[in-house]
Amino acid sequence: MLPAIAITALGQEFDAVSVKPSDPNRSGGTVVNLTPGAGLRVSNATLKDMIETAYDVRSFQIVGGPSWVAQTRYDVTATAGPKQAAPASSEVRLRAQGMLKDRFQLQLHRETRNESIYSLVVANGGIKPGFALTDSPHRGVNAGKGTMIGEAASMADLISKLSRLLDRPVVNNTGLEGKYDFKLEWTPDVGPPSDGQPAEGGLGPSLFSAVQQQLGLRLEATKGPVEILVIDHVERPSEN
Repeated sequence: MLPAIAITALGQEFDAVSVKPSDPNRSGGTVVNLTPGAGLRVSNATLKDMIETAYDVRSFQIVGGPSWVAQTRYDVTATAGPKQAAPASSEVRLRAQGMLKDRFQLQLHRETRNESIYSLVVANGGIKPGFALTDSPHRGVNAGKGTMIGEAASMADLISKLSRLLDRPVVNNTGLEGKYDFKLEWTPDVGPPSDGQPAEGGLGPSLFSAVQQQLGLRLEATKGPVEILVIDHVERPSEN
């Protein structure tokens, strides 16, 4: 087992922190915002959601702990206080880690495990015209339900968004560089192909099929090293 993570450096704490259980009757989604110079604002989020943001990982990289870690929801407000220079996003992230250690008694360690991943490769026939190389200023990727639009997006932007949508690590093995414009449309909740062929379902293609048909790329299921955060100890916070 690797040693426990050093959560925060000296002096990197929030000036004021409020932690309360969320109203179970509240409507609306989960919000976890880290804002340089302002602090942390959490609404209707689980501890697992907060760990994901504080450590810049995906939910599939967090294991261990009691069931309430992924079920009980909280509202948190943490302020950094006035300073001559606003703390950078990396410092706010460290402060959020320190808050989780202080208020939830959170202790973690890192492991690298051989887990299920997806390898993104160029499909037979090469990339499609709709996946167009561009020299426009970088803007990135925006995704909604069943739609993804890239504007001068890097391959790192694309695999990050695919990883979040698929809840599994995606590794770029395309060999492609540069920035791309593209539009990807699929039917949500249609799973991966089971026979090596693009899967179809509902009113349109699955995400797997869309990536191949519309971009000329292919997601291949495989195994690879994944960094995991293991929860060693955690306690419910006292309300204030």
